[in-house]
Amino acid sequence: MADLVNAQPHKKAECRRCGTCCRKGGPALHSPDGELISEGVLRARDLCTFRPGELVRDDTLGRIVPLPGELVKIAAPYGARPDDWTCRFLTEKNLCFIHGRQPIECRAFYCEAPEALLALSGKDSLDRKAVRGLLGAPAWWDELMDAHSERCSYDRLTELAPRIAEDEEARRAFLEIVEYDRAFRDLIVEKKAALPEELDFLLGRPLLRTVIMYGLDARVRTDGGISLVQTSRNVREEAKENLR
Repeated sequence: MADLVNAQPHKKAECRRCGTCCRKGGPALHSPDGELISEGVLRARDLCTFRPGELVRDDTLGRIVPLPGELVKIAAPYGARPDDWTCRFLTEKNLCFIHGRQPIECRAFYCEAPEALLALSGKDSLDRKAVRGLLGAPAWWDELMDAHSERCSYDRLTELAPRIAEDEEARRAFLEIVEYDRAFRDLIVEKKAALPEELDFLLGRPLLRTVIMYGLDARVRTDGGISLVQTSRNVREEAKENLR
């Protein structure tokens, strides 16, 4: 895989260091990036997991599609706005804080010749459990991942979402999953099983943020409960149209 990157002719081109590519999201991790994790360049708090079923932009197809498998990416800065995808290692001067040790997708990408990056898509990706091992994190983190995924799958949310406007039972079931996700995260932090800034890696992004893909806003009420508010057209419907 490294040979594929190094052989690309765009390496002769000069990057303008405008930072645009870094503001569109951090790179996904592949097996060659394992040494960056095991050597401590990348930590759990620097990473974010995208779980199967989440909507992502497929640069190969040029459209929004449900993610078929798991991806681990470099996260945005902790506490960033939900619509801010900027890589956390981008500095104010559009430089890379870990330049020289950046992931393989960063080394492959050049905005005027994206072929090398596209060639890496979906190949030899690292999933959470592989990354967990490289981090030297507790093996029981795997059990937390599995327990959360079983109760908070996007497949189940996608099944329920079209029915919640007319079906009270479906709405209640949808809300229970969102509530479970929030409570599970709170419990992990309370029990000191992981740090708050490690949760986006360990469990993926909070459902309070990601249900926007269904055209819903999950809002925390003053009593601590959660309300679902229809905000816009379901992004998944747009994705289905793109797939036709």
